[in-house]
Amino acid sequence: MNILQISFHTAPFSSIGKFDSGGLNVYVQQISHHLSINHNLTIVTAEKAENFKLDNINFLSLNLFDSGLGTEDKEKYLQEFIEKLNENYDLKSFDVIHAHYWLSGLVAKHISNEFNIPFVFTAHSLGVFLDGYNKERVDCEKLIMTSSNYITASSNFEQNLISESYQIDKNKIKKITPGIDRSLFAPDLSANRKNIFLSIGRIQQQKGQRVTIDFLNNFRKVENDFVCYFIGGPSGNSGKEYLVELKEQVVELNLETHVKFLENLPQTKIKELLNESKLLIHTSQFETFGLVAIEANSMGVPVLSTNSGSFPEIIFSGVNGYLADNLVDGNVNNYVRDLLRDNKTFEEAMFNCIEKSINYDWKITARDIEAVSYTHLRANET
Repeated sequence: MNILQISFHTAPFSSIGKFDSGGLNVYVQQISHHLSINHNLTIVTAEKAENFKLDNINFLSLNLFDSGLGTEDKEKYLQEFIEKLNENYDLKSFDVIHAHYWLSGLVAKHISNEFNIPFVFTAHSLGVFLDGYNKERVDCEKLIMTSSNYITASSNFEQNLISESYQIDKNKIKKITPGIDRSLFAPDLSANRKNIFLSIGRIQQQKGQRVTIDFLNNFRKVENDFVCYFIGGPSGNSGKEYLVELKEQVVELNLETHVKFLENLPQTKIKELLNESKLLIHTSQFETFGLVAIEANSMGVPVLSTNSGSFPEIIFSGVNGYLADNLVDGNVNNYVRDLLRDNKTFEEAMFNCIEKSINYDWKITARDIEAVSYTHLRANET
């Protein structure tokens, strides 16, 4: 089976946390690896990157723009991307297309219409939840979803949101949860845990790092012995501006000794820090899943998060983390303080985290996506 994976706006094998690279990149990397065992995969992007071929995976960058370009500017390259795809490939030779993110969905819709190829759409993020509601993007997302053969959703929350906000038949939306790379995210139970907090994610307003800093400022009232590392680079020009604002906020609150911005780090270094840490703070305004949360759990790290989006499906207060509508709260402070001061409390939480993460497996994710793709092929052949 020949599968075309489209990741228009970001090169899936780029360093995680840099510019627009994040959970989507991990997702495409992992499912491609597992699908390539039985199928031929071609992965294409418009972002500049080094091309390669490995076993049944052929990765091609059409080199249309640099990785630092803002998403709004990348849209201008859609038509050129489609034209170059036609030049480089016999597109009708593909059996199925899997599009990641709405810009890739527009490309997949065009190819699907022209060559009658079924396509699967995974949104990864949705326009209805972003700051400054973009009607044009939302309309495009609805058009893509209506045209696609199937839509994958990472959580019940995302499945319901797509069905209700975009008026899509729920039977068309398949819940397929992401997995964990067990070869990387394996906990060291003998590691010396320190009073380290982590915030992992691209620097952009949607990720809510300002809320994390507000929590740290309030938590300092009950415990002063801690440091929080912010890991991830800024996304586009707005991300760079937001990073400046965050650093100014830290200075204004006199939190310089408690907050360090590390920007982009390789996953191996992130693993090392997770093995040393006692808490992941994840205050994203909107997540269809929250991959970093289950990766942290798999390393035995509890997650503190806002009670929104898909997090109630992943995090259970007092078990593998804590959820709160407002993180500037006495109960939140008490939970985190106990993790830092009481080894027994932390060890119990650590083992709960590992247990809760066991069922997340990229092999299962790829298997379920494969089943969705084959369903379309059978439907087309009958």
